[in-house]
Amino acid sequence: MKIELAKAAGFCFGVKRSVKLSKETLAKGSAYLYGMPVHNQRVVQDIVNRGGKLVEDNPYAASKISKLPHLTSMDEVPSGSTVLMRAHGVPVQALEKAREKGFNVVDTTCPFVTMVHKTAKELYDAKYQVIVIGEHGHPEVEGIKSYAPNALVVETPEEAKKLFLDKKQYFTTDEIMRETESGQIVEKLYYPTIPKLGIVSQTTQSNDNVEAIVSVLQNKAREVRVYNTICNAMHEMQPGAVELAHKADCMIIIGGKNSGNTKRQYELCSKITDTKWVESREELKDDWFKGKKHVGIGAGASTPDEDIEDVVNWLIEYDHRANHATPEIIRPAYVVH
Repeated sequence: MKIELAKAAGFCFGVKRSVKLSKETLAKGSAYLYGMPVHNQRVVQDIVNRGGKLVEDNPYAASKISKLPHLTSMDEVPSGSTVLMRAHGVPVQALEKAREKGFNVVDTTCPFVTMVHKTAKELYDAKYQVIVIGEHGHPEVEGIKSYAPNALVVETPEEAKKLFLDKKQYFTTDEIMRETESGQIVEKLYYPTIPKLGIVSQTTQSNDNVEAIVSVLQNKAREVRVYNTICNAMHEMQPGAVELAHKADCMIIIGGKNSGNTKRQYELCSKITDTKWVESREELKDDWFKGKKHVGIGAGASTPDEDIEDVVNWLIEYDHRANHATPEIIRPAYVVH
C-alpha cells in the first residue's frame, strides 16, 4: 500500500497563532474562551484541560460542542476575568461588550479574518450592499456580518439567483433616457435597482463556490466590487487535496465535524474518489481499505499534527495486519502555510 499526504494539511497560520496565544495566556492562570478557539475537539479539550472555560452563545457553534461544558452568555463571566476571543473572530458587539465589562481581552482572531472585517466595514461605509459568501450561522460569518449591518449571507449559487430580482425599466428616445412613458419609445432598457454591490467571503470558502456565486451576482447591480478574502492556507490545502484525490484509490480527510474548511475538502474530494471524513483514528475501518493500493490523506486547517500521525500509524498497522506488508509513505512538507 502507498500512503500519501496532501501537499498542505493541518494547522494553518491563524490556528497556530490562536492555539499559541491561548496556551501562553493559560500558563499565567485560568481564562474564559469566547467560542471554540478552533474547530477541533482534541485541541479544544487540551485548552480546556489547561484551565480554559468555554463560553458559547452562537447556536450554530453551541450545537457542535454539546459534549463540552460551557457557559451560554458573556454575562455569566465574572468581572475582571481574562477572555480569549476565538480564531474565527467575534461580532464587534461582543468585543465592545467584553471591554465595557472590564475583561482582560486577548484577541486571537486570525489576521486574515480581521482583514475581512475591515473590508466589509469599508464597503458598508461606502454605501455598498454587502454580500458575505459563507455558511449561514457560522461564527466567522456572524462576525463579518457585524461589521456591515446590511450584509446578506449567500451560501450557494442557487441562493444568489433569488436575490435582487427587481429591475427598473427605462424608456429611451433618440437623445435621452428617462423613466417616463412620454415621448417616442425607441427601445426599453432594464437596469438593476441595486446601485452598488460589495462581495467578501468567509476565509475558508472554496474558489469554485465563490466564483460560481460571483458569476450569478455580477449582473445584479450597476457596480459590483469583489474582494478575494479566501486565506492563503485554503489556496494550498484544497487544491492539494483535490490533486491527490485524482491519484489515490481513496481519500481520508481528517478534521473536526464542525470545521467548515474540512467539510469543503471532503466535498471536493468526494466528487473525485471514494472519500471518508474522520476526526480521529478510532473511526477508521478495515473494510474501507480492502483492495486499495494508494490511500491519500488530507486534513483541515484546525487538525493537529498528532491526529494526522495517528491516522498514518493506523494505516501502517493495517497494512502489516491485512497484507503482511510495509507501506510506502510519501510525505511532502505538509504543514507549511
